[in-house]
Amino acid sequence: MRIDLGISVEEFHENYFGKQPLLVRGACPPRDFSWRMANGIYQRCDALSEDFKLAHDGILPKSKYVESYVDVGEIRHRLIRPAVYDYLRDGATLIANKIKGEPIVESLARQIGRFAGHAVVSSAYAAFGTRDSFRAHWDTRDVFAVQLIGRKRWLVYEPSLPYPIYTQQSKDYEQEYPCPERPSMDFVLEAGDVFYLPRGWWHNPLPLGEATFHFSFGVFPPLAVNYLAWAVQQSQSFVALRKTIATWEDSQETIAAVARHLTDFVCDPRNYQQFQDEFVAATRLDSPLALDALGDPRSPGIADEQRVQISASALGSLERRYLIANGTKVSFDEIGMALIATVARRPGISVREVLARHPGVDAGKLRTLITDLCRQDVLELVS
Repeated sequence: MRIDLGISVEEFHENYFGKQPLLVRGACPPRDFSWRMANGIYQRCDALSEDFKLAHDGILPKSKYVESYVDVGEIRHRLIRPAVYDYLRDGATLIANKIKGEPIVESLARQIGRFAGHAVVSSAYAAFGTRDSFRAHWDTRDVFAVQLIGRKRWLVYEPSLPYPIYTQQSKDYEQEYPCPERPSMDFVLEAGDVFYLPRGWWHNPLPLGEATFHFSFGVFPPLAVNYLAWAVQQSQSFVALRKTIATWEDSQETIAAVARHLTDFVCDPRNYQQFQDEFVAATRLDSPLALDALGDPRSPGIADEQRVQISASALGSLERRYLIANGTKVSFDEIGMALIATVARRPGISVREVLARHPGVDAGKLRTLITDLCRQDVLELVS
């Protein structure tokens, strides 16, 4: 399943990312996606996790739809099927957040992650009635909604609190920053459509009394507040930052010294790049296991027909001739840069095609490099 937003990454970041919504009709044809697949995703989730929710006039307590039982001496938990079905028939929405290990979800998340250039968290929403899940609210992360089954009406309103962070949930701020009266967008998201919504924009997705299922992919870029917090953490060797403060008269020189230090620190491009690298290095992607190809010492390596891609979303460091993937920083020589640039431009490219695009490079060296990068979790195999 492929996503095609019809615009370049550069155009998206210049005109839309963090600025305004983008609705693209038919950007992700659902093809063979079915309720059988959606049911499997929900069934493999941990029903007891706080990331698994049933919304019905608010989030229901677990006791309403999850039961515990003893399985060969071990306590396990499962959905109370009759309760879940009854709630869904009465308009509830079943929600699964932070989905992991699902090939379809991972594939879509990778595509969005590469397009946005940042880490992505995946969620699923299923409903059959007309109740909304959360009423009008804003998110503290940018979101891509990918509608795969049925339709959903979206009411979208301009922000009343620009760029809210994770501590500024709409339910806690809606009295001071109420939702505008008139929506700026009112449309029906249909199967195959993709909708990008920046954080802070009020929205209320409404089921239409029919079966509906969509994925939501939240994007998590670094924020200025993250950079400032990192700068403070890095500055603990600065004496003034460790001093006790009391009255303003007694402390203003200390505060002024701290302000000067932090200003100099955050305005240093070397510190800024170190922060960006550490932010990227802290993220992880669940690359598929390849025990036979990469764990067996007798394996000849990656086959020529095997497709590969970079196991990272943020690729900006390639301009500086290195890449950070799953906590590993790899610097490249000329051959390595040529290889990684080819894979970056064509995610899912086969080893054979990589070899064909670099006829002047020894094929054996390229195969060995590709296999080594896969073992380091920098490249990953694509099924």
